[in-house]
This record gives sequence, structure tokens and C-alpha cells, in this order.
Amino acid sequence: MAATFLYALLTNQVLLVKHEADMTDLFCEPFPNTSWLLPTDFPLRNFSPEVRYASSFGSMLMKITNTSKESPESFLYLNLAHSDYDLDQLAFCGQNQALLRNIPWLILLSDQYFVPSLFMIPSFNQEISKLFPEKESVFYHLGHYLCHPSNQAGGLITRFYQAYLAKADERIGLQIRVFHDKTTPIFQIVMDQILACVLKEKLLPEAVDTQEPMPSPSRNQTSKAILSTSLYSP
Repeated sequence: MAATFLYALLTNQVLLVKHEADMTDLFCEPFPNTSWLLPTDFPLRNFSPEVRYASSFGSMLMKITNTSKESPESFLYLNLAHSDYDLDQLAFCGQNQALLRNIPWLILLSDQYFVPSLFMIPSFNQEISKLFPEKESVFYHLGHYLCHPSNQAGGLITRFYQAYLAKADERIGLQIRVFHDKTTPIFQIVMDQILACVLKEKLLPEAVDTQEPMPSPSRNQTSKAILSTSLYSP
């Protein structure tokens, strides 16, 4: 969502966000006295996979290649998610941005943070560099500007933090992403990879032999809290 908002800024477009039912109480509206939520009766709200593919940016590129004419589509479906819509990824090529600018309605789906690709588009580079001289700070600023948790979500976050994280000397975050979880026996593989990584980077101490007596606590010992999140992709 943050990357799409930045893309809308760079292309001077209005961004409407489709929130599903599970996101209704998650965020506050970021803009006073208005809404960026897509109306529930919006005619381009729901598409079947067949319509998505037929109306995709990749399909438009194939039409242009075959006919040598620009397509007159009134809307396009741009799939930048981790999927099989490989041709849609060509939207990040500089010459294709001129095609997208002529489309009145662009329906964008993404589960990727594609801001680094925006820096690579020549027509965006100057403006985005002015907005964010430090590239690493883009998500920090956009996230603080856009993603304001609702009172309900904020209360849950605060209570969780106070109960499990606040008293720790060090706080460690692990984000785990698993692909094709239904076709691969991944649980033990992922656990072994995580354990090897945190030990190699010395985020956690080596496990001690449980048969050996535990050493007495030292004044220099620090407590660590670990927050683990996971994301599964088909």
C-alpha cells in the first residue's frame, strides 16, 4: 500500500484502496474529512481470474506488439504480486510508463514492496530522489504518514508490547516468509534455517547442555524478547 501510494504521487493519480472485511477496523483514515476507501458499489471492484488476465497490462503489451497500435483500454489490471503475470513486471520499464499514463483506471494488485523499482525508472528518478534523498527512509516516512492504527488495533498493540516486549533489554524481530507451504514439507526446514541464522549472527546464545548445572545469573546478562511474524504465499 505504501509503494502504491508513492506510485500515485509520482504519476499524479488519485489512489483508492480496497479494504477487505478483515481490514475494516485495522487502520484509521489517513486524510481528514475524506476517504481513500474504494466504494463497495464501484463497478471495477471484483474480477474473475480470466477477466484479470484478459485486461492485464501484459495482455495489452501483446496486443500492441501484434498490431503496432496503442490499445484504447479504459482500465487495466496491473498484477505486481508474486505470481505468473510475468509480463506485468515490464511496467517498471521506463518506456512502458507512457502507456500506463494513458489509462484512466489502473487496478493494481501487489504483495511486494516495489519502491526500489521506482527508483530505476528514469522519469521518476529526479522527483523521487528529491522526496527521499535517503532511499532507506522511504518506507519509514510513508508508513508513519499512512498507517495509523485504529483505537482498537492500537490498544491491542500497546497491551502486547507492555506485556511481552517493554521490559526486555533487547528486542529482536523475525519475519518469516514461506512459499508453496502446501507442497513442501517446510516446517522443520524453516526452523533449522532460522536457528542457524540467529546463532550465526549471534542474535541468540548457543544452547546449553541441560545436563550441566545452570550458571548463576550475572549482573551483565541481558534479557531478550523475540517477536516472530510469518507470511505464507502460494
